[in-house]
Amino acid sequence: MSAFAHKIVRSAAVAGLTLVVMGGTGVAQASTSAPSGEVSVQETCPGSGQIGYGRVCTTLSSGRLFHDKTQGSGPVNVRTWYEKSSGGTISAKLGFNYAGTTTWGSTFSQASGTTKSASWDRNWPSDCYSTIGMLSVTGQGTFQTPSGTC
Repeated sequence: MSAFAHKIVRSAAVAGLTLVVMGGTGVAQASTSAPSGEVSVQETCPGSGQIGYGRVCTTLSSGRLFHDKTQGSGPVNVRTWYEKSSGGTISAKLGFNYAGTTTWGSTFSQASGTTKSASWDRNWPSDCYSTIGMLSVTGQGTFQTPSGTC
């Protein structure tokens, strides 16, 4: 599939998501909605972490951390989400790293069997920038995806 077709498919998927972005500050709020599509079809992430055009994931002991970027006709939408499949409730925040700077969303609580996501809009000319999805869990440390590029 061409890069143009990938962008159209990904843009359509973004339109159906319920992600909350607070103002233009880059601060994101976690929600219980998860991006739909091929991400939930597999039980573990591949060794490379690459699961689609610009979409990456990593398998953690209690779930899977995902990250991608999409661009329609407007800003680039940067998303990170965590599917928690086991373990106790955690206090965490999602973010992404670009060029050595990490942007974090709001802190949330997450129980097993739920998905939390955060999203940021960036005025980048392309969605091909190298970014990394981040998850910081209070008392456990920070986890990340492989680099997501196109």
